[in-house]
Amino acid sequence: MHLRNVEIFCEVVSLRSFSKAAEVHHVSQSSASQAVHQLEKRLETLLIDRSKRPFELTAAGKIYYEGCRELLEGFRQIE
Repeated sequence: MHLRNVEIFCEVVSLRSFSKAAEVHHVSQSSASQAVHQLEKRLETLLIDRSKRPFELTAAGKIYYEGCRELLEGFRQIE
């Protein structure tokens, strides 16, 4: 798992936008989408339901987001 993908996923969720998260991380919207897709592929589950506008987190996505947020907060405190 790449921490960068986790950071992008959390940013996508908090900003409710792939394009805004991409801008924050200085990557293309496609790269942000790919980062989330790679996490979904690794976890073998859908994290974000993209069929709805605005998108919604799946149940697994909500759990994963909370865990990742805590992980990133802990990481930042250690640094």
